[in-house]
Amino acid sequence: MVSINFLYFKNMSSIEGKTLIRFMKKSIGSIIIVGLFFALISFFLLISTEKRFKAKTDFLIVQDQMGTQDFYSLSKSAEFLGGVLGEVVYSSVFIEEVIATGKVDSEFFPLSDRERLRKWKKIVKIESSPRLGIIRVEVFESDYERALNISEAIAEIMTKKNYLFRGKVNLDVRILTGPIIERNPDNEKIALVVVSGFILGALLKVIQLYYLFVRKNNYNNGEDMYLESLIQQEKSNM
Repeated sequence: MVSINFLYFKNMSSIEGKTLIRFMKKSIGSIIIVGLFFALISFFLLISTEKRFKAKTDFLIVQDQMGTQDFYSLSKSAEFLGGVLGEVVYSSVFIEEVIATGKVDSEFFPLSDRERLRKWKKIVKIESSPRLGIIRVEVFESDYERALNISEAIAEIMTKKNYLFRGKVNLDVRILTGPIIERNPDNEKIALVVVSGFILGALLKVIQLYYLFVRKNNYNNGEDMYLESLIQQEKSNM
C-alpha cells in the first residue's frame, strides 16, 4: 500500500499536485487542531509521569600522587575509579548505606532487594565524565524534602565512605556543586515534548489527508474510465 501510494505520488501530474496542495491548504485548520491536541496530550502525559523535583550534585574524583606514578597513570586510575563509583550507586550495599545515614527511612524502600534496586534506579540517575573525573548524581522525587535527603545521603557516602567501594587507594571525592533542587521537568524538556507532540499530530493528519485525497482521486478516475467505456460501447453498437 505504501509503495503503491509512493508511485502514485511520484507519477502525479502537475495538475494533481496543485490540487493536492490546495486540498492541504483548505485542511490547514484541522492539521493545526490535531497537532495542538497531540501537543496537549504529550504535555499532560509528561507532567503526570515525571517526578516533581530533581536534585543535582556534582562530584570531583581526585587521586593523590603516590610514589612514581605519572599524571597519565593517575588520570587513568581516577577514570577507572570514577566508573566504579558510578556503578556501585546502583547496588544493594549502597542502598543499605543510604538507609544507615538515617536521612532516608527504611520503610521508603521495598523489602526485597530486587524491588529496592528497581525503585532506586527509577529515582537515581548517574551521569559521568570519567576523563574529567566528574560524576553527576540526579535524584528524582515528587517530595522536596525526600529529594534533598536522598541527595545528602548519597553525598555523605560518596565523600566519607567511598573507601567501602574503591579498595586501598588514596582517593578523594569532593562535592563541586549541590545538591541543587530544581522543578522537574524543566522548561527545555517540556518545550521539546510539546513541539514533538505537535509535529507528530500534524504529520499523522497530513498522512491521513493524503490517503483520503488518493482514494478520492482514484475513485474519480475510475468513474471517468467507466463512463468512457460506456460511451465507447454505445458508439460501437450504433
